[in-house]
Amino acid sequence: MRKAIIGIIVLVIVAIGGFKVYSYWNSTYNGTTNYAIVPTAVKHKSKTDKGKDYKQNGQQVYYYEYDFKWANADGKTKSVSWESAESTNPTPLQAGSYVTAQVSAKRVTKGMKNISKSEVPAKALSALE
Repeated sequence: MRKAIIGIIVLVIVAIGGFKVYSYWNSTYNGTTNYAIVPTAVKHKSKTDKGKDYKQNGQQVYYYEYDFKWANADGKTKSVSWESAESTNPTPLQAGSYVTAQVSAKRVTKGMKNISKSEVPAKALSALE
């Protein structure tokens, strides 16, 4: 009887832990297709872990940060930021252009593709404008 109770408690703990891990993974990495209008970018200097300027071959490395308002095909919106790749001469996205990407609740998980306004679903477009 005692072993059965311990076994049930262990099973419940494993089940709760598994659910927590799945919930974290789902909200962080499981993205859906969303659309956005590119906002104005903010250029930042890249820093090392110790807080010093990060340089490659003596040149400062930079990246661009964007605060996107994303909308899915149903018109539901969410705010998720995105940072461009680091480079000594990064190219910003064109402000006011349209992009699509796979976006989870916490981050852009895949792609950042430029599209035309006509490719944005009507409900998403009305939510963005």
